[in-house]
Amino acid sequence: MITAPRGFASAATLASVLGLAVAGAAPAGAAAPQPVELTPAVVARLDGAVRAATGSGHGHAPAISVAVVENGRIAYAHAFGVADLATNRAATPETRFRIASVTKMFTAVSVMQLVQGGRVRLDAPLATYLPSAPHASEVTIRQLLMHTSGIWNYGDEAIRSGRVATPATPAAILAYAADKPLDQVPGSKFAYSNTGYVLLGLVVEAVAHQPLAAYEREHVFAPAGMRQTTSGEPPAGAPFAVGYMDATGTPAIAYSPSWFYADGDIVSTASDVTRFDVALMSGRLVSPATFAEMQSSAVAAPSLGPNVRYGLGVTLFPLGGVTLVEHHGGVPGFEAENFMLPDSGFAAVVLGDAFDFPTSSISGPLMSALFPSLLPPPVASAASEDPAVTARLRAFLAQIASGHVDTSAMTPEMAAAMTPGATAQLAAAIAPLGELRTLTFRGQDTASGYRRHHYAAAFAGGQTLPLTIVLDANGKIAGFQFA
Repeated sequence: MITAPRGFASAATLASVLGLAVAGAAPAGAAAPQPVELTPAVVARLDGAVRAATGSGHGHAPAISVAVVENGRIAYAHAFGVADLATNRAATPETRFRIASVTKMFTAVSVMQLVQGGRVRLDAPLATYLPSAPHASEVTIRQLLMHTSGIWNYGDEAIRSGRVATPATPAAILAYAADKPLDQVPGSKFAYSNTGYVLLGLVVEAVAHQPLAAYEREHVFAPAGMRQTTSGEPPAGAPFAVGYMDATGTPAIAYSPSWFYADGDIVSTASDVTRFDVALMSGRLVSPATFAEMQSSAVAAPSLGPNVRYGLGVTLFPLGGVTLVEHHGGVPGFEAENFMLPDSGFAAVVLGDAFDFPTSSISGPLMSALFPSLLPPPVASAASEDPAVTARLRAFLAQIASGHVDTSAMTPEMAAAMTPGATAQLAAAIAPLGELRTLTFRGQDTASGYRRHHYAAAFAGGQTLPLTIVLDANGKIAGFQFA
């Protein structure tokens, strides 16, 4: 349930809010849960949740777009807020956003189409297709898809160094990563790597003999009926949301989307991404057997949350006896979440144009409204601030900053998620904020027996961010949400 720091190199999932309801597999033969019908009353409830997260408040986004699929069709597509604060241009369902690492699902489908056609082998070494690529003889296509290759992740470093301000090519990105050793033995464990997906995009190009963007237009976007989706820079004149670092309108850092390529360069609408979901679930992009393999070939991903796994380009999140198939994305200026329940014919997409916008502020209420049996809504409490909990949160933040956390005070799942790598990622995300000045209690609620204590944390650098610490019935730290 720990939330990885949001960013180009991170892979935050629905675990940040839904992890409270993690459960095992559904009993054999159990019927797939069906979402609540989107009656006017339910639509009004969803509208209210989106409106509540839209605006200039902490943890909000100037513009938010949401689409929901029920029974294989788009049943809800609403947008709220302002897509361009300078011109006061309103967001509409046709407004396009960067979907960031949700792009990886498209790259993975492209690779799996070639696997299905016998043109790529999952367990072949990368050298079969890209003989001169870094570590090409040491890693396989499957390991790249599953983030188990150990290939160094270039994303955060490219942003921190300012390299992203200058256009790049996939070859230049690989040259940037070429001298980095493997971070681990290939296949040994999950470790998120944007570089791996750059390599996968180049595999598609090498095998299909055409640019990745052209391949996806022909073999993914067109079959799915996606007419508002492109790669790289958005088309001139297309309604595009301006990205901000926060809801107050702090400009996003300048970057060229050429740095994102196969791991994060797609621009789309919420509705178009759900069209991708429908095509994927219905067998129009890959066969049902191939889609099943994308889910069954999976590895534990404790840094994404307890019992969370990562498959062939998809995150697998257990929830109330079912498994959400999903992916999160974030690049400076944008946050995105795409999740589906294939057996239920359900999918939903949340897009926002602020880098610190927690998509879970929409996905949580959405799932509570449509699948109350899977995710009962949290029960708000009138309890006042508990100074001991506030002190624990302050101490926990200090431990993260030091790089050494006390896992004895955590649940086993949380302790497993707080790997040295996850701790280092959180420390790197918090460090630029400066010293923690104040923690202001904002409220408390309970979900599935866990208590969530919500705060606004003010830092010396001038930013105030929402923080939540989650405790189990025994007072153990079960989660930490940081936007």
